[in-house]
Amino acid sequence: MQTAWRYGSVSLLLIGCAAQALTRLPNASSGNRTWSAPAALKEPTAQLQFGQAPPEQPITIASPRPTLQVGERLQYHARWMGIPVGEGSVEVKEIVTLNDRQAFHIVGEAHSNRWLSRFYPLKDIVHSYVDVEALHPLRFEKSQREGHYRSEEVVTFDHTAQIATYESLINRAIKEHLGEAIKQIPIPVHIQDPLSVFYALRLRPLEVGTSLNVDVYSDEKSYRMEVKVLDTRRLELRRRGVFDVITLEPIATFKGLLVERGRVVVYLTADEWRIPLAIYIWTPWGLVTGVIERASLQPIRP
Repeated sequence: MQTAWRYGSVSLLLIGCAAQALTRLPNASSGNRTWSAPAALKEPTAQLQFGQAPPEQPITIASPRPTLQVGERLQYHARWMGIPVGEGSVEVKEIVTLNDRQAFHIVGEAHSNRWLSRFYPLKDIVHSYVDVEALHPLRFEKSQREGHYRSEEVVTFDHTAQIATYESLINRAIKEHLGEAIKQIPIPVHIQDPLSVFYALRLRPLEVGTSLNVDVYSDEKSYRMEVKVLDTRRLELRRRGVFDVITLEPIATFKGLLVERGRVVVYLTADEWRIPLAIYIWTPWGLVTGVIERASLQPIRP
């Protein structure tokens, strides 16, 4: 369960990189597999059939907003098998100047609640600095505290030279001795980091039945991620309302091979804001869900 929460918390904040965090599940690639919907969400159908739209009135997908909204803060609560385990948030905090470029400063946080912290304390904070014009990351910072695991790193992106420079800030002396403190990784053009991809997907045009391909940097490597636009539907969130949503399924590829590691489904509002309302992550340890808090919906649904 500890591993399931670690994967779920990261995926909650970094939706576009969720597929990387999935764990192996037999027959995960089967397009006909049916999964039971979690109790946190009530839907018109009792189950979710991937790749099939429910028999509803067609929903129009609005054009996305052209850029990020400073001040937007989205908060989520996470559950494992229906049990509350923690909270997370993502925020477009401000615009700063970085290397003579204007950049959105985005902050993502996740932490375990009191119950989970008794045996698996978790506190993750990530920062992404996204070029205001090009909408790709200039700098990424990560601080992870998950059980006994610790990680502190900074990554800078040179999109002209197509190089990401990774720098470890923890156990520096040891890593310098091993030659692992600073690394340069080749990257494709306009790669995203695990947090910026969360926003990049929200700014892309989406059409049911199509797929988007996004390159994502994570853990000193470059990954290609396919995001399938499965369908549109009306989703009811308890005590939050009914929303027209777009169903997305991120699928990561590693070294050219599809990694069958469970399944992720994300629901975005079909309006111009593309707010991520909920995420389901099926793992061998059970279902992990992240659902938006009511307060985060106030600016969208006054």
